[in-house]
Amino acid sequence: MEREPQELVDELRANGTEVYSFSRLDCINNCLYEAYRTYVLNDKENQIPNVYSILGGRTHDVLEGIMNNKNTEADLLPSIHQELEDLDMLGIEFPKGRDGSDSIREGWIADMEHFAKTYKAPKGKFETETFFLYKTPGNHYLQGFIDLTRIRKDGSIDIYDYKTSSMYKGDEIKKHGRQLVLYALGKEQQGYTVRTLAWLMLKYCEVTYIGKKRSNSKKEEKITKIIERKNLVKELRPIIENKLAKNDFDEVDIEIAIDEALQNNIIPEVVKSEFIIKPYVMKYELTNEIREECNNYLDSTIEKWESLDPKNEFNYPPLSFTKTNKSGKEKQITFYCQMLCGYGKNCPHLQKFLDTYTNESEDDDLW
Repeated sequence: MEREPQELVDELRANGTEVYSFSRLDCINNCLYEAYRTYVLNDKENQIPNVYSILGGRTHDVLEGIMNNKNTEADLLPSIHQELEDLDMLGIEFPKGRDGSDSIREGWIADMEHFAKTYKAPKGKFETETFFLYKTPGNHYLQGFIDLTRIRKDGSIDIYDYKTSSMYKGDEIKKHGRQLVLYALGKEQQGYTVRTLAWLMLKYCEVTYIGKKRSNSKKEEKITKIIERKNLVKELRPIIENKLAKNDFDEVDIEIAIDEALQNNIIPEVVKSEFIIKPYVMKYELTNEIREECNNYLDSTIEKWESLDPKNEFNYPPLSFTKTNKSGKEKQITFYCQMLCGYGKNCPHLQKFLDTYTNESEDDDLW
């Protein structure tokens, strides 16, 4: 009889073998000092959760409950409001907008409230929180849980990961994609065929409608757009106005309908059926080259970590607090440290840098 993966993890640990998680490797590559505080000192007492580590937690649980018939879609909106109350109770704030406003908080709420009000669970056979254990080519072990796994009729699977963050772009796609690839490698090692890897980007939706791709075109065709939820009506406004006009709305009625739609971020009922709105599924390609790159990343990160002497704190420097822009000028980059790192408020390296950097900036700008 084949043993369960969790039994293998227990056996490995009993024999002194370290079993890693992707989040641990991510932390190691991001900031060795944070990894030192977290995984060497196990300094949980001084670790402070950030806004994004709290957001999505309860919503994730409700989404899991929906798939397992323990919750309904009606539970999503209260879960989001509860998350926001948790933040207020803990005194944890969203980052401020560039103008010092609460635009980031307001935007996140608008996105997620729209998601909660419109989400419908997918149909088919699914499993939630699927556990996996993966042995790398370098004989290292990683474990984790997969948010959502679709079981196809032929036994192959699709892997999905819930995300309440902004859409990934550029180098971020590859960086975050490695986690999906690890999930695939783990399931392939168990004998599964993985068809699709994807993120469910909850702040965005996929909208399909019949319209003109260009204003001067006479041909109408199917158009699909990816829209951040808070901007749904704003971005679709010209199309909605056109469809209202085709439904014999005059200019005054159109203006009234649009004002109400913008206020509630809901497409007017009379033309709502002409738009198909779905959660945005952002797929990630799975190739042999991508599998190889991920394996190299996993093994090299673990080997780097295990080569360090845990008795010497100087082996674990913080990430760089500055970068040089194209014009050659040094720029402060401490957003992660101040807003996302669990030790940002009590990091001696950050505090020393801020004290020094602030004083130098004041002198530089004096004249």
